[in-house]
Amino acid sequence: MVSNKDLRNAKISVGITAYKNSKYLLEALNSLINQSVDSWEGIFVLDKGADLKTKKIFNSFEHPRILKHKCSNHKGAEQARHEAIKLSSTDWFFQLDSDDKIPPYAISEILNKISESPNAEYIYGPTMHFSKKSSYIMPPSNDPEVLTSSALFSAIMPIKIAMYFRIGGYAKELKYFAADWDFWLSVYEKKIVGAETKKILYHRRNHAHNVIARNMSQWPDVINIIIARHPKFFFNNKRKRKALYSVYEKLARHYRIKRKRKRAAFYAKIALQNGASTTTLQEILIEEKMSKVRYAMRLMGKLL
Repeated sequence: MVSNKDLRNAKISVGITAYKNSKYLLEALNSLINQSVDSWEGIFVLDKGADLKTKKIFNSFEHPRILKHKCSNHKGAEQARHEAIKLSSTDWFFQLDSDDKIPPYAISEILNKISESPNAEYIYGPTMHFSKKSSYIMPPSNDPEVLTSSALFSAIMPIKIAMYFRIGGYAKELKYFAADWDFWLSVYEKKIVGAETKKILYHRRNHAHNVIARNMSQWPDVINIIIARHPKFFFNNKRKRKALYSVYEKLARHYRIKRKRKRAAFYAKIALQNGASTTTLQEILIEEKMSKVRYAMRLMGKLL
Protein backbone atom coordinates (compact mmCIF):
# COMPACT_ATOMS: atom_id res chain seq x y z
CA MET A 1 0.00 0.00 0.00
CA VAL A 2 1.12 3.55 -0.76
CA SER A 3 1.84 5.56 2.37
CA ASN A 4 1.31 9.34 2.48
CA LYS A 5 3.94 9.46 5.21
CA ASP A 6 6.50 7.88 2.88
CA LEU A 7 5.64 10.27 0.04
CA ARG A 8 5.54 13.59 1.86
CA ASN A 9 9.15 14.44 0.89
CA ALA A 10 8.79 13.34 -2.75
CA LYS A 11 10.26 15.86 -5.21
CA ILE A 12 10.05 13.87 -8.44
CA SER A 13 7.66 11.27 -9.84
CA VAL A 14 9.01 8.23 -11.66
CA GLY A 15 6.69 6.48 -14.09
CA ILE A 16 7.03 2.75 -14.82
CA THR A 17 4.72 1.63 -17.62
CA ALA A 18 4.24 -2.09 -18.24
CA TYR A 19 2.73 -4.03 -21.13
CA LYS A 20 4.69 -7.01 -22.45
CA ASN A 21 8.18 -6.87 -20.92
CA SER A 22 7.77 -9.05 -17.83
CA LYS A 23 11.28 -10.47 -18.28
CA TYR A 24 12.95 -7.23 -17.15
CA LEU A 25 10.17 -5.56 -15.16
CA LEU A 26 11.37 -6.44 -11.66
CA GLU A 27 14.89 -5.34 -12.56
CA ALA A 28 13.51 -1.94 -13.58
CA LEU A 29 11.44 -1.62 -10.39
CA ASN A 30 14.37 -2.62 -8.20
CA SER A 31 16.59 0.00 -9.82
CA LEU A 32 14.09 2.61 -8.64
CA ILE A 33 13.64 1.16 -5.16
CA ASN A 34 17.43 1.05 -4.68
CA GLN A 35 18.00 4.76 -5.27
CA SER A 36 20.45 6.46 -2.91
CA VAL A 37 17.77 8.99 -1.88
CA ASP A 38 14.08 8.56 -1.11
CA SER A 39 12.83 11.90 -2.48
CA TRP A 40 10.70 10.22 -5.13
CA GLU A 41 7.31 8.64 -5.75
CA GLY A 42 6.67 5.85 -8.22
CA ILE A 43 3.67 5.59 -10.56
CA PHE A 44 3.37 1.99 -11.80
CA VAL A 45 0.98 1.84 -14.79
CA LEU A 46 -0.33 -1.39 -16.33
CA ASP A 47 -1.56 -0.90 -19.88
CA LYS A 48 -4.71 -2.72 -21.00
CA GLY A 49 -3.88 -5.92 -22.87
CA ALA A 50 -0.70 -6.70 -20.94
CA ASP A 51 0.43 -10.32 -21.02
CA LEU A 52 -0.30 -12.70 -18.13
CA LYS A 53 3.22 -12.63 -16.64
CA THR A 54 3.24 -8.83 -16.57
CA LYS A 55 -0.21 -8.79 -14.93
CA LYS A 56 0.96 -11.22 -12.24
CA ILE A 57 3.95 -9.04 -11.38
CA PHE A 58 1.76 -5.94 -11.28
CA ASN A 59 -0.92 -7.55 -9.10
CA SER A 60 1.54 -8.97 -6.57
CA PHE A 61 3.88 -5.97 -6.38
CA GLU A 62 3.51 -3.60 -3.42
CA HIS A 63 5.75 -0.80 -2.22
CA PRO A 64 4.92 2.12 0.11
CA ARG A 65 6.35 4.68 -2.33
CA ILE A 66 4.79 3.30 -5.51
CA LEU A 67 1.21 3.96 -6.62
CA LYS A 68 -0.34 1.39 -8.99
CA HIS A 69 -2.79 2.20 -11.78
CA LYS A 70 -4.53 0.00 -14.37
CA CYS A 71 -5.53 1.52 -17.71
CA SER A 72 -9.15 0.79 -18.65
CA ASN A 73 -8.27 0.62 -22.36
CA HIS A 74 -5.07 0.11 -24.34
CA LYS A 75 -3.01 3.31 -24.39
CA GLY A 76 0.26 2.45 -26.08
CA ALA A 77 3.70 3.42 -24.76
CA GLU A 78 3.49 7.22 -24.66
CA GLN A 79 -0.17 7.54 -23.68
CA ALA A 80 0.38 5.09 -20.80
CA ARG A 81 3.21 7.41 -19.78
CA HIS A 82 0.74 10.30 -20.04
CA GLU A 83 -1.46 8.49 -17.47
CA ALA A 84 1.51 8.31 -15.10
CA ILE A 85 2.21 12.02 -15.56
CA LYS A 86 -1.42 12.89 -14.76
CA LEU A 87 -1.22 10.86 -11.54
CA SER A 88 2.00 12.55 -10.39
CA SER A 89 1.88 14.70 -7.27
CA THR A 90 5.25 16.43 -7.78
CA ASP A 91 6.54 19.08 -10.19
CA TRP A 92 8.92 16.79 -12.09
CA PHE A 93 8.55 13.51 -13.97
CA PHE A 94 11.09 10.87 -15.00
CA GLN A 95 10.08 7.88 -17.12
CA LEU A 96 11.54 4.41 -16.49
CA ASP A 97 10.60 1.92 -19.20
CA SER A 98 9.90 -1.61 -17.99
CA ASP A 99 12.89 -3.11 -19.83
CA ASP A 100 15.42 -0.48 -18.72
CA LYS A 101 16.97 0.64 -15.43
CA ILE A 102 18.50 3.66 -13.72
CA PRO A 103 21.77 3.85 -11.75
CA PRO A 104 21.50 4.23 -7.93
CA TYR A 105 22.54 7.90 -8.01
CA ALA A 106 20.13 8.96 -10.80
CA ILE A 107 17.42 10.63 -8.69
CA SER A 108 20.00 12.36 -6.48
CA GLU A 109 21.80 13.78 -9.51
CA ILE A 110 18.55 14.93 -11.13
CA LEU A 111 17.44 16.74 -7.98
CA ASN A 112 20.87 18.37 -7.62
CA LYS A 113 20.66 19.69 -11.18
CA ILE A 114 17.12 20.97 -10.60
CA SER A 115 18.35 22.84 -7.51
CA GLU A 116 21.35 24.28 -9.36
CA SER A 117 19.30 25.35 -12.41
CA PRO A 118 16.00 26.93 -11.29
CA ASN A 119 15.12 28.03 -14.85
CA ALA A 120 15.59 24.59 -16.37
CA GLU A 121 12.48 22.69 -17.45
CA TYR A 122 14.26 19.47 -18.32
CA ILE A 123 17.47 17.68 -17.40
CA TYR A 124 19.56 15.81 -19.96
CA GLY A 125 22.76 13.84 -20.11
CA PRO A 126 24.43 10.72 -21.51
CA THR A 127 22.68 7.35 -21.73
CA MET A 128 24.21 3.90 -21.35
CA HIS A 129 22.93 1.50 -24.02
CA PHE A 130 23.49 -2.14 -23.13
CA SER A 131 22.70 -5.71 -24.12
CA LYS A 132 23.96 -9.15 -23.12
CA LYS A 133 26.90 -8.79 -25.49
CA SER A 134 27.96 -5.16 -25.31
CA SER A 135 27.40 -1.65 -24.02
CA TYR A 136 28.20 1.88 -25.10
CA ILE A 137 27.57 5.45 -23.93
CA MET A 138 25.48 7.79 -26.08
CA PRO A 139 26.23 11.45 -25.25
CA PRO A 140 23.63 14.16 -25.87
CA SER A 141 23.90 16.11 -29.11
CA ASN A 142 23.75 19.87 -29.71
CA ASP A 143 23.22 19.46 -33.46
CA PRO A 144 19.59 20.26 -34.42
CA GLU A 145 19.99 18.14 -37.58
CA VAL A 146 19.87 15.07 -35.33
CA LEU A 147 16.20 15.94 -34.79
CA THR A 148 15.47 14.83 -38.35
CA SER A 149 15.62 11.24 -37.09
CA SER A 150 15.53 11.26 -33.27
CA ALA A 151 15.66 13.36 -30.13
CA LEU A 152 18.96 15.03 -29.20
CA PHE A 153 19.30 12.70 -26.20
CA SER A 154 17.35 9.91 -24.55
CA ALA A 155 13.71 10.80 -25.18
CA ILE A 156 12.66 9.99 -21.62
CA MET A 157 14.90 12.39 -19.72
CA PRO A 158 13.37 14.20 -16.68
CA ILE A 159 10.88 16.96 -17.48
CA LYS A 160 8.96 19.60 -15.58
CA ILE A 161 5.32 18.53 -15.62
CA ALA A 162 4.02 22.08 -16.19
CA MET A 163 6.16 22.28 -19.34
CA TYR A 164 4.80 18.95 -20.57
CA PHE A 165 1.20 20.16 -20.39
CA ARG A 166 2.09 23.61 -21.76
CA ILE A 167 3.41 21.97 -24.92
CA GLY A 168 0.34 19.78 -25.17
CA GLY A 169 1.73 16.44 -24.03
CA TYR A 170 2.32 13.52 -26.36
CA ALA A 171 0.60 13.60 -29.76
CA LYS A 172 -2.33 11.17 -29.65
CA GLU A 173 -2.14 10.57 -33.39
CA LEU A 174 1.26 8.91 -32.89
CA LYS A 175 -0.28 5.74 -31.49
CA TYR A 176 2.59 3.29 -31.86
CA PHE A 177 5.85 5.11 -31.13
CA ALA A 178 7.82 8.35 -31.73
CA ALA A 179 5.48 10.63 -29.75
CA ASP A 180 8.46 11.32 -27.48
CA TRP A 181 10.64 12.32 -30.47
CA ASP A 182 7.78 14.58 -31.62
CA PHE A 183 7.60 16.06 -28.10
CA TRP A 184 11.31 16.95 -28.05
CA LEU A 185 10.98 18.58 -31.46
CA SER A 186 8.41 20.89 -29.85
CA VAL A 187 10.77 21.58 -26.94
CA TYR A 188 13.50 22.57 -29.40
CA GLU A 189 11.16 24.73 -31.49
CA LYS A 190 9.97 26.63 -28.42
CA LYS A 191 13.58 27.14 -27.21
CA ILE A 192 12.83 25.74 -23.77
CA VAL A 193 15.81 25.77 -21.41
CA GLY A 194 17.29 22.57 -19.98
CA ALA A 195 20.24 21.72 -17.72
CA GLU A 196 22.96 19.24 -18.63
CA THR A 197 24.61 16.67 -16.39
CA LYS A 198 27.75 14.77 -17.30
CA LYS A 199 26.61 11.74 -15.31
CA ILE A 200 24.77 8.83 -16.93
CA LEU A 201 21.12 9.06 -15.84
CA TYR A 202 19.65 6.14 -17.74
CA HIS A 203 20.52 2.60 -18.83
CA ARG A 204 18.63 1.63 -22.00
CA ARG A 205 18.42 -2.03 -22.93
CA ASN A 206 18.95 -2.86 -26.60
CA HIS A 207 16.94 -5.88 -27.73
CA ALA A 208 15.08 -7.09 -30.79
CA HIS A 209 11.54 -6.99 -29.41
CA ASN A 210 11.09 -3.35 -28.42
CA VAL A 211 8.07 -1.23 -29.37
CA ILE A 212 9.60 0.15 -32.57
CA ALA A 213 10.72 -3.29 -33.78
CA ARG A 214 7.20 -4.63 -33.27
CA ASN A 215 5.68 -1.77 -35.29
CA MET A 216 8.12 -1.18 -38.15
CA SER A 217 5.31 -1.13 -40.72
CA GLN A 218 3.96 2.06 -39.08
CA TRP A 219 7.05 4.13 -39.94
CA PRO A 220 5.67 5.73 -43.15
CA ASP A 221 2.62 7.07 -41.29
CA VAL A 222 4.74 8.13 -38.31
CA ILE A 223 7.22 10.19 -40.33
CA ASN A 224 4.45 11.87 -42.34
CA ILE A 225 2.65 12.86 -39.12
CA ILE A 226 5.84 14.25 -37.57
CA ILE A 227 6.71 16.30 -40.66
CA ALA A 228 3.14 17.66 -40.82
CA ARG A 229 3.21 18.59 -37.12
CA HIS A 230 6.46 20.54 -37.42
CA PRO A 231 6.22 22.60 -40.64
CA LYS A 232 8.70 25.24 -39.43
CA PHE A 233 11.41 22.74 -38.59
CA PHE A 234 10.89 20.79 -41.82
CA PHE A 235 10.36 23.90 -43.97
CA ASN A 236 13.94 23.32 -45.04
CA ASN A 237 13.49 20.71 -47.79
CA LYS A 238 16.91 19.27 -47.01
CA ARG A 239 15.71 18.35 -43.52
CA LYS A 240 12.54 16.79 -44.86
CA ARG A 241 14.48 14.66 -47.34
CA LYS A 242 16.94 13.68 -44.62
CA ALA A 243 14.08 12.51 -42.38
CA LEU A 244 12.43 10.54 -45.19
CA TYR A 245 15.73 8.97 -46.20
CA SER A 246 16.45 7.84 -42.65
CA VAL A 247 13.06 6.11 -42.37
CA TYR A 248 12.94 4.45 -45.79
CA GLU A 249 16.56 3.31 -45.77
CA LYS A 250 15.87 1.70 -42.40
CA LEU A 251 12.72 0.02 -43.73
CA ALA A 252 14.57 -1.28 -46.79
CA ARG A 253 17.20 -2.94 -44.60
CA HIS A 254 14.54 -4.30 -42.24
CA TYR A 255 12.56 -6.04 -44.98
CA ARG A 256 15.73 -7.32 -46.61
CA ILE A 257 16.54 -9.14 -43.37
CA LYS A 258 12.97 -10.47 -43.37
CA ARG A 259 13.61 -11.73 -46.95
CA LYS A 260 10.72 -9.69 -48.30
CA ARG A 261 12.69 -8.46 -51.27
CA LYS A 262 9.89 -6.71 -53.18
CA ARG A 263 8.94 -4.63 -50.18
CA ALA A 264 12.61 -3.98 -49.40
CA ALA A 265 13.11 -2.74 -52.96
CA PHE A 266 10.00 -0.55 -52.79
CA TYR A 267 11.38 1.26 -49.74
CA ALA A 268 14.92 1.35 -51.17
CA LYS A 269 13.61 3.28 -54.19
CA ILE A 270 11.92 5.85 -51.95
CA ALA A 271 15.11 6.18 -49.92
CA LEU A 272 17.13 6.82 -53.08
CA GLN A 273 14.70 9.58 -54.09
CA ASN A 274 15.66 11.39 -50.88
CA GLY A 275 19.32 10.64 -50.30
CA ALA A 276 22.58 9.02 -51.34
CA SER A 277 22.97 5.52 -52.66
CA THR A 278 24.67 2.86 -50.56
CA THR A 279 26.00 -0.60 -51.35
CA THR A 280 23.16 -2.14 -49.35
CA LEU A 281 20.46 -0.22 -51.21
CA GLN A 282 21.94 -1.21 -54.56
CA GLU A 283 22.13 -4.85 -53.49
CA ILE A 284 18.45 -4.72 -52.51
CA LEU A 285 17.54 -3.49 -56.00
CA ILE A 286 19.66 -6.21 -57.61
CA GLU A 287 18.01 -8.89 -55.46
CA GLU A 288 14.56 -7.73 -56.53
CA LYS A 289 15.34 -8.63 -60.15
CA MET A 290 16.84 -12.05 -59.41
CA SER A 291 15.03 -15.26 -60.28
CA LYS A 292 13.82 -17.33 -57.34
CA VAL A 293 16.61 -19.85 -57.87
CA ARG A 294 19.31 -17.20 -58.12
CA TYR A 295 17.96 -15.42 -55.03
CA ALA A 296 17.84 -18.70 -53.07
CA MET A 297 21.46 -19.40 -54.01
CA ARG A 298 22.44 -15.91 -52.87
CA LEU A 299 20.81 -16.53 -49.51
CA MET A 300 22.77 -19.77 -49.16
CA GLY A 301 25.96 -17.84 -49.77
CA LYS A 302 26.78 -19.54 -53.07
CA LEU A 303 26.30 -16.43 -55.18
CA LEU A 304 27.73 -13.05 -54.30
